[in-house]
Amino acid sequence: MPRNPTTDWFKLANDSYWLWADSMMVIGLRTTDMMTGRGSDRENRLMVSEKLKAGAEVATMLATAGLASPEKTAQKAVTHYRRKVTANRKRLSRPGRKP
Repeated sequence: MPRNPTTDWFKLANDSYWLWADSMMVIGLRTTDMMTGRGSDRENRLMVSEKLKAGAEVATMLATAGLASPEKTAQKAVTHYRRKVTANRKRLSRPGRKP
């Protein structure tokens, strides 16, 4: 099946929306934990280290992937971040979790 550039942009828009939505949920969960005293130093260190690691991984991935179309490049970055943010949302919203 031939590639459809419009479909690529719609997929990117959809994935970007869900990355944004999950990110807002993670920010809310972490902020609530910090404000209520449920947060821990371990979780705070994990939050910072995950961000640094994810940024370095995306930079390396994009630098070694070769030139691609703008939508493919953006899709790779969004997919990478979305996987990590979704995992955080699931972990942080799990009932009975320990911080």
